[in-house]
Amino acid sequence: ANQLGVFLKPARRGWVNCYPSYVKAGDNNVMLWHAGQSWFVGPAADLGQERGWVSLVDGCLRPEASRRTWRVADGAAFVDAPGLRCLAGDALAAEMAKAAPQIALVGPTPQNLQANQLGVFLKPARRGWVNCYPSYVKAGDNNVMLWHAGQSWFVGPAADLGQE
Repeated sequence: ANQLGVFLKPARRGWVNCYPSYVKAGDNNVMLWHAGQSWFVGPAADLGQERGWVSLVDGCLRPEASRRTWRVADGAAFVDAPGLRCLAGDALAAEMAKAAPQIALVGPTPQNLQANQLGVFLKPARRGWVNCYPSYVKAGDNNVMLWHAGQSWFVGPAADLGQE
């Protein structure tokens, strides 16, 4: 699941094997590309090759246009993932619109570490998206934010917004 997320067409080197390629928002080490007769999600180092963690056997020009079943690697083979989808355009906008306007980070932490960083976080009206994920500002403290980068969510100083 760490390989899934929002993918963006890179400004440079956006075409591989005569198909568009995409880089995962917030993690340049994960890409989506077409090779042979399939789409693949995998390490950027494997770009253009017929291998990856996730695949879709379809020669369509756009992965979101396929109606076939995506497959995920289990270490030995690929297994069907019928619930996995590729979204773009209005469907992606609708999914992104589901981001909660406010969330709460609650519960005990070991030895009460970072407990002062917990609380209610609000999605800002402007600049509410970072690395193509919703970001949030701590209610009552604009210097503390919650955001996604790479494969993780972070709570930290607003000055570090978007970084791992």
